Amino acid sequence: MKKKTGKRIRCGSPAGAIFVLGVLILVVGGSFAAYTNFQSVKRVVSTGTQSDTMFGSNYLSLIRLTDENPPVKRISLVESDNYYTIMVIVCNYVWGDETLYNPKNITYEVSAVLTATDGGENLPDGIKEITMSGNSFDTNGTCTLKDQKLAAGKAEKNSYSFRIPKALKDKIKIQITAEPDSSSADAVNSQKLAAILSFADYKVTKNWTGKFLDSTINKSPLDYDAFNYEISGNGEGKVAVTWDDKLQLSSWTVIGGKNTTVPEQGKHSYVFDVDASTTAIQFQFYRNPDKPLEEKDNNWISFGSLVTVSYQEKKAEGAE
Repeated sequence: MKKKTGKRIRCGSPAGAIFVLGVLILVVGGSFAAYTNFQSVKRVVSTGTQSDTMFGSNYLSLIRLTDENPPVKRISLVESDNYYTIMVIVCNYVWGDETLYNPKNITYEVSAVLTATDGGENLPDGIKEITMSGNSFDTNGTCTLKDQKLAAGKAEKNSYSFRIPKALKDKIKIQITAEPDSSSADAVNSQKLAAILSFADYKVTKNWTGKFLDSTINKSPLDYDAFNYEISGNGEGKVAVTWDDKLQLSSWTVIGGKNTTVPEQGKHSYVFDVDASTTAIQFQFYRNPDKPLEEKDNNWISFGSLVTVSYQEKKAEGAE
């Protein structure tokens, strides 16, 4: 058997000691540079220091834990036999980008509360036939699933299937909330996911609007380097997002659209398609280091005007 041989650095001489010291400096210096570079990136997406909250959903929106008025969204249902179904997803990443997953474990509770579409106090008969992931609602119209978990270290999601009798579709709304427990509040920036889902058939004005989700947090725009932006609405067609060059669209954003980032009077735009089943899309903006924000931008009304959303409805085939 051959004996393994290798070069050794002898440290018995001053020259050897100086060489080893130099190697250590290079290793430590290189490691520190790599660490600080990583921290520079991490600073933008960290849940603890920035607005990016790795807790998302296909239908629910992020709001503060103390907020009691979630957004109302009209949802299209999938028909099956005598029932309609809808799948609500809760995940540990920024919705639409599985690479931005939460570095911390999340434990939360999902609650669903039924309300009458007409605003009355009495729920319609037959609500016990409504289920959330196979679990029935009680006589008060409530169903709760406790100890729901999303593990750290990779993109994870939990799905909740709602089954609604056809006869009740136009008679009820469902308020759904995914609220973290106290041990997970920090991991999600003291926010929860919530929305009131409505299924009634009624004529709506098709439109899309946008807002900074961070405006619901008790901080000012200048407190952040990165921002969560949500576009919500209904209707099939094209959505154009236009923003001031004080902001930069995250390169992680993948919506399947066309980036027309050609500066024109300090503006940039991004155009993408939306279909009838889409109700909300979230992505991120960053501050442009070459175009710093001004003091006048340090309130959410002025800051919100830096981004505008326009919508062009898709014409029906044969329409002129």
